[in-house]
Amino acid sequence: MTQPIRVGILGAGRALFMAQCRDAFPDDLVLAGLCDIRKARAEKAVKKHRFDRVFPTYEEMLDDKGIDLVVIGTPDHEHAGQAIQALEAGKHVLSEIPAAYEITELERLIALEEKTGLVYAMGNEVRWFPYLETARKMADEGYWGRIFQSEAGYLHNLRLEGWRQTESETGEPHWRFDPQRPQTTFLGGGPHAFDTLRWLTGETNWVEVFAYGNEPYVEPHSEPANTVALLKGASGLISKVEASYVMVRPYCLYFNLFGDKGTFETSRQDSEGLFFTEQIPYMDRMEHLAVPYAARPGQGATGHGSSEIHMVEDIIQAIREHRPATINAREAARSIAPAICAYESIRTGQPVKIPGF
Repeated sequence: MTQPIRVGILGAGRALFMAQCRDAFPDDLVLAGLCDIRKARAEKAVKKHRFDRVFPTYEEMLDDKGIDLVVIGTPDHEHAGQAIQALEAGKHVLSEIPAAYEITELERLIALEEKTGLVYAMGNEVRWFPYLETARKMADEGYWGRIFQSEAGYLHNLRLEGWRQTESETGEPHWRFDPQRPQTTFLGGGPHAFDTLRWLTGETNWVEVFAYGNEPYVEPHSEPANTVALLKGASGLISKVEASYVMVRPYCLYFNLFGDKGTFETSRQDSEGLFFTEQIPYMDRMEHLAVPYAARPGQGATGHGSSEIHMVEDIIQAIREHRPATINAREAARSIAPAICAYESIRTGQPVKIPGF
């Protein structure tokens, strides 16, 4: 009988998500432990979601030979270092976006994954949204023809939604709003747009980026909270990715594909797919894509429909089959390097070459 995968979670915020995945795959996953810098929060999550134990430190979790997979749900800038620690300790890794903040970190993740044979996965659950899976399948079947332009946007005003800006236990700034190092756009929610768009178009690598930013996010830090990047693909594809935390509008994650035979768009109002194609005779208007947005029919829903469950299912299968995950370290690097280089372009005011992976 196949042994279940024993999971350790770093960051109590991901306890609910993994508990839902455990319930979806009870024969495959055991929640073996949780670690959080706030002990009371860890103890509450362990009791509520039926974990085996609280680990007082991340190092003790990594030393535990009973842990097979580490799930990293910590502030963005810590992901790469903690993933590298886990791979060096012989653990598989599921990391929240982004995979890294630096190109050298991406290179280290790739080298470790390929040297050790361990599974690394960057957790962009948006690739498992049903309407986008359908759009990619239609692209493969020629509905859009040759895609020559693509666009994506991650528009998410956290303050408008009432997200907490300080920690209740300490009164310190929440890490997303920390004046010393606030969450960024392109490397915060932006990877949902970068990674999903590149996958939708079938582009292996973007090779150059020119980006702009304005509107500071947290005073007195100058980090721009409204950012736009123009990217050139190795195939000649032109892409635009925008990410904003200050637009005064409801949350929106959209994708547009423009080809020589058709167009796919996400409605910014209704979060659904729209399309037009010469492949279907007599079309004279954009039509609704009759596919659910984020949850497959009959599937239990998490915070992102059922997509997170299917993302974890991919990781379970990758571990079982001794193969890379869908968004493995090299695949993650192809999406995150452009975002890193976009910030260099904002700083320098010049186009920046993107290293190929």
